[in-house]
Amino acid sequence: MKNGRGKASIQQRRGRPGQMKPAPETLQARMFMRCLGIFAAFFTALLPANAPAAESGWIGEQTIGEARLVSAVTATGTLQTLPLGLEFTLAPGWKIYWRTPGEAGLSPVIDLSESATPGLSGSFRWPLPTRFDAFGFDNFGYENAVILPFDVTGHVADSPVRITADLEALACAEICVPLAGRLELEIPDGAAMPSRHAQAIAQFAAMVPRRADQTGVSPSAPTLRIAAAAPREEGLYVELAEGMPALAELFVEGISDVAFKAPVAEGRGLFLAAVPAEGLDLAGKRLTLTVSAPPEFGEFDVTVSDGKAASAAGQATGLSVTMIMVALLGGLILNLMPCVLPVLALKLSSVLSAAGAPRRVLRLRFLAGAAGIVTSFMLLAAGLAMLRFAGGTVGWGIQFQNPLFLSVMIVMLGVFALSLLDRLIIPVPRFAQSLTGLAGGTNSSPYRGDFLAGMLATILATPCSAPFVGTAVAAALSGSTATLFGIFLALGIGLATPWLLVAVQPSLVAFLPRPGPWMAWMKRGLALLLAGTMIWLGGILAEVLSPAPAGDSVSADVLWQPWSRKAMADGLAAGTPVLVDVTADWCVTCKANKALVLDRAPVAATLSDAADDGRLLLLRADWTRPDDAIAAFLASYGRFGIPFNIVIPADETDVFILPEILTSGSVMQALENAGVTAK
Repeated sequence: MKNGRGKASIQQRRGRPGQMKPAPETLQARMFMRCLGIFAAFFTALLPANAPAAESGWIGEQTIGEARLVSAVTATGTLQTLPLGLEFTLAPGWKIYWRTPGEAGLSPVIDLSESATPGLSGSFRWPLPTRFDAFGFDNFGYENAVILPFDVTGHVADSPVRITADLEALACAEICVPLAGRLELEIPDGAAMPSRHAQAIAQFAAMVPRRADQTGVSPSAPTLRIAAAAPREEGLYVELAEGMPALAELFVEGISDVAFKAPVAEGRGLFLAAVPAEGLDLAGKRLTLTVSAPPEFGEFDVTVSDGKAASAAGQATGLSVTMIMVALLGGLILNLMPCVLPVLALKLSSVLSAAGAPRRVLRLRFLAGAAGIVTSFMLLAAGLAMLRFAGGTVGWGIQFQNPLFLSVMIVMLGVFALSLLDRLIIPVPRFAQSLTGLAGGTNSSPYRGDFLAGMLATILATPCSAPFVGTAVAAALSGSTATLFGIFLALGIGLATPWLLVAVQPSLVAFLPRPGPWMAWMKRGLALLLAGTMIWLGGILAEVLSPAPAGDSVSADVLWQPWSRKAMADGLAAGTPVLVDVTADWCVTCKANKALVLDRAPVAATLSDAADDGRLLLLRADWTRPDDAIAAFLASYGRFGIPFNIVIPADETDVFILPEILTSGSVMQALENAGVTAK
């Protein structure tokens, strides 16, 4: 058999799928690249003629294949992660390999140790490969042209970076030829503007399969699910979840010296023959499955069963009856969360003003309030869908990071407070009256403001993440647009349930005393509660507008350090478990968790002792202001809202995601599982 340099046969370059682990994704770079992909064309047109090249020279031969290093940015700016790309252009018939090459081959490798800038490290993000045949072997890789996103860290922000990258790769057609050489790239300091390569890098970054979270949802494959994985004679059987579309491709990783042939449909699943199959024992093995069903593709971690039962990371969620019920329950529980205190004022206002009213009036008023709640959820869903389509950061409660939104909310609360004091009458447009069946009412109509009060109640409730709400929101924001609207509709109905109950059964307000002077005092109390909410929002507005970095607020607590990916990675590399608390000034549930659990015994004492002894690293991420790195960190675990608390053991084998509502028992158990015990 012919071969390339050194006459090393392709058999001698056999891949080891189990030993070539996927490079960890740098989610800060992923979120940054989304923005770059949208604005690259615009900014490229504005670049001056003498802008930095943002690329190295080519190495290789045009008749076989060439490679070079390209940058998505023209300068380093304040970026902690530099979004680069390893670009290949291959002659017809020639291919390079994926991170797991298959039965034979060699994945591209880059060594940055010779760089003039010390301490650099890099990791690939691998776009979805294709399966091809080389010398009778099943292999995985790329042809024609491809860019492998390559994220570089370890540099000093606002400083120039000089990269020397020693590349080793293998290009194969009828023969295999090493594609090796030195790539040199210099990125100056200055504003990190998109380069002419930004859009191309972003396009290939969008083709990187996303890993499924603990609920089995992959952000890049919201409808794909793996039901089970079981050993079969001479191979592996993967059962697909019911109703899942047929897979176009499936790649298996995780077993050293074993590769898997192309999947063959069998019943509700796929069978993949193993090579070699002799003595193969897959039971209990942890595998990574990369699946493709265009336009979706994702990664799923599964544990192979003993043949009788299977455990898989991908369990059916999506827009199912179960998920609808979860969303309904989450919306209902949201009525009991700490952030509903201002909402309670609006509810009591509606109930008090309805006391003694005819049944028809009661029904219409509470139906109008419920309609306002549901409408507000639909508007939230529409806004999040458009933001996601534009490549922006999406999350539960992120509107509280916007100064304009906070200002409008303060004004609206002031209007409602004045209306409770009879200092202001809220006008209702004619179209709104007709929508709620109120057309023809007099100027003293009791219906005024009910619809708007329902909408405001929804917005004020979004800083909370109740039990089940996090799961529902994660499924909504990682699913299709239809799933997003369906789940948000269920959340709205759940939150509106108290209004709907009164609308269906108006006699529920019969326990209230008849209207009298006491109502005036009650309204003054409710107005005072809304005024307190205005002060709280004013404090958040001042914090958001403050030029100081959000991370500085953590320094008041000596136990907790500001979160960053580097700090987290350094702690884990040193063998120290990490507890990450993602919080914000506008997150009322976060404040309750801190006051009632994290700052109280026995949790506070355990955290203090473990942090002082170096047995635990405490990191707090402040999401009061917009922060793409924090949003990306949340998304990497399938979460789009806060509070979010996670304990990561030193070996990173299993992470422990804590519930939205913390208890001392749940925190202590997670710490114990990570090897951190109380003295």
